[in-house]
Amino acid sequence: MSRIFTPELFLVIAAILWGGTFVVIKLALDSVPPFLFLAVRFWLAGIITLFLYRKTLFSKENRRWDYILPAFFVACSALLGYAFQTIGLVYTTATQSGFMTGAYVVFVPLLQIAIERRLPSVRTWVAVLIVVIGLFMISQNGKSYEEILGSMEFGFGDGLTLIGAFFFAIYIILIDIFSKKIPTQILVSFEILLIAIVSTTLFPVESIFLNQKISVQFDLKFWIGIFYTSVFATIFTTQIQARYQKAVPPARAGLLYSLEPVFSFFLAYLVLGERLGTIGAIGSGLTLFGIVFSELGKWNQRKE
Repeated sequence: MSRIFTPELFLVIAAILWGGTFVVIKLALDSVPPFLFLAVRFWLAGIITLFLYRKTLFSKENRRWDYILPAFFVACSALLGYAFQTIGLVYTTATQSGFMTGAYVVFVPLLQIAIERRLPSVRTWVAVLIVVIGLFMISQNGKSYEEILGSMEFGFGDGLTLIGAFFFAIYIILIDIFSKKIPTQILVSFEILLIAIVSTTLFPVESIFLNQKISVQFDLKFWIGIFYTSVFATIFTTQIQARYQKAVPPARAGLLYSLEPVFSFFLAYLVLGERLGTIGAIGSGLTLFGIVFSELGKWNQRKE
């Protein structure tokens, strides 16, 4: 592969695409409830995936039962991450959701130790600390120092999003394990279709969980959100993860993915008119520095 088009670059592209989801999902949730949005998003992505990969999926050599259970675990971790993140967006801001979701940068190296018995380097831990500080400053954009100290609140939506970040971290670890054993197209298709099925079954009980009346409007905001999240933030990104993340250690992949809330913040500035204050600018700079710091000296050490 060209030195320019490295696996790390594709993971950054995935982070950029995910960064756009905070704004479009926040707008779409004004029209539909979370699980209905997830169900439509993943059914559309699943249908497109079946069409694109039909030859591979229905070939005799790929009819293997041992693919089902790993794909099930991958899909469940992704679904729980998406579910908690999407429901959390009902109760918190897009910027705060981006910060809480970025917490998987901490969970990934811890889970890497627990599940894969692999200890991340000291450089990775230092980079994680820098990135977390940067993400926190982004979430506090527009506030003065006194306001930050006086508003250190942790709401219900923040808690749900943090749980989602934990499951996203599990997802990153499982992708690292199973993408080396299962063909990319099989893993991606199973994951997307299983999320669509489970989201559909959970939609009827959603009103009980949210304790509010469900309102559904299939307006332009809804369809823009569905198209963007289905095609760009689901099909493209799951392909990227399944194909390229196997060449990057999970902790470093998590650091690259932490660019997601940075791009989300800039998109919120462009679309929603949110301003980039001094604290937010410093936080963005710290996050980018943490990513670059984690990659120093690793250019020639990446697994091919």
